[in-house]
Amino acid sequence: MWSGRRIRTAAEFYASGRDNGGIRNGLAITGDYLSAASFLGIAGMIALSGYHGLLYAVGFFAGWPLILVLFAERLRRLGRFTLTDILAVRLQRSAVARVAMAASVPVVVLYLAAQLVAAGHLAAYLFSLPYIGSVVVIGILTALLGIAGGLLFSTRAQVVKAVVMLLTTLLLVVMGLLQADVDITTLFASDHKQQPLLLATSALQEQGALSQLSLGVALLFGTAGLPHVLTRFFSVADPRRARMSVFYATGFIGGFYLLTFVVGYAALRLLDLHPEMNISVANNGGNLVALQLALGVGGPILTGLLAAVLFVVLISVMTALLLSGASAISHDWYAVTVNPGRSYYKQRFIHSSSVVGLILFATLVAILMRGQNVAYIVGLAFAIAASVSFPLLTLALYWKGLTTRGAVIGGGLSLSLVLLCIVFGPAIWVDGFGFSEPIFAWSNPALLSVTIGFVAIVYFSLSDRSELGAHERQQEFSQLD
Repeated sequence: MWSGRRIRTAAEFYASGRDNGGIRNGLAITGDYLSAASFLGIAGMIALSGYHGLLYAVGFFAGWPLILVLFAERLRRLGRFTLTDILAVRLQRSAVARVAMAASVPVVVLYLAAQLVAAGHLAAYLFSLPYIGSVVVIGILTALLGIAGGLLFSTRAQVVKAVVMLLTTLLLVVMGLLQADVDITTLFASDHKQQPLLLATSALQEQGALSQLSLGVALLFGTAGLPHVLTRFFSVADPRRARMSVFYATGFIGGFYLLTFVVGYAALRLLDLHPEMNISVANNGGNLVALQLALGVGGPILTGLLAAVLFVVLISVMTALLLSGASAISHDWYAVTVNPGRSYYKQRFIHSSSVVGLILFATLVAILMRGQNVAYIVGLAFAIAASVSFPLLTLALYWKGLTTRGAVIGGGLSLSLVLLCIVFGPAIWVDGFGFSEPIFAWSNPALLSVTIGFVAIVYFSLSDRSELGAHERQQEFSQLD
């Protein structure tokens, strides 16, 4: 409420006032990115699947150097609040706004669903509450925080959360290594064959290198297309601070995923020492491995501390996701295409309504995907971001031939393809709907959909013979340099 009362302008509402420095914004980016879902999910994947789970940890981090080199300065130089502002520098704003909004909403919904799955299992584990009831209550709480506090609150919460999350994970690693009583190299030699493989990683092994490459493409390129991450480039005053934000965030995030890798193997080592424990009993997605490690090495006190931190992490990440998704609807769609003469307060009303709609949709998806590993669900969100937002950003910033027709038709085609592949893939068609075989066999469709996205956008831009297309290709391109 204190943060919300300070918001009086669109810049404060959508971009936290742009008064953040490099370290503060870097910590806020770190807070946005270090979701409890990815922490719990990756630790579980590594404990249940060994080095196959490492692919997620490396992939989630690998996109940051790409952003630092290719996008950071240009995004801040051109953008005001959202992806649409970047595309509208060269293209027809009303048309690309629809594509940008359509690309942002499913990413937000899936990412939100992953956090809700983790929150639901966490509440059920700690308090023996029903999973569905836990998801609904936590979703309502998150929506209230998003409506009341706005991005200004989210930025402050993310800075605090990033510091607390890093320190708690470090404490868990130190105590886990002391309890395991082995050196770091012996720890990584632990045998995970006693545990059942997760569906996501066993499917990756069965499908071979091509499916693993597809997952890598999603994780590498999806980072640049995440709407709540893109928002952080617009909450600083200049391109230099944007570049420094990513620089600091890269170090913090890289250190965190190194710690998460150790958490997974420390839990696995604990199982070797205590085979009577079965980490798949509490949750068949392996999402509670970190909590069970905390219980084994630190007792109820460390478990309670970690659980409290994870709840804060879940709520703050979901708040940032809701705000970025609602901004795409209220700013990109309503304020640009539906009612260009809008008032700022009318935008806030649409924004709040969008928060409620997004959390309802994400709750339904979380109920449908309750048995999935949360890192796997986040990987699907990355696949959508990599398939639509990443090609649009890359071509808008680096290719003079991009036209509105290419962005709209190519982006729409890529979005439709990746959504169909996810619905008819193993996660939803088999695990959600109960069919015996998926129509689309790959666990992650990014290799196909990203390729189609680039090809389609380029093709429909080159084949655009309209006057608008010719004018857009002749525009001055030096403003991007």
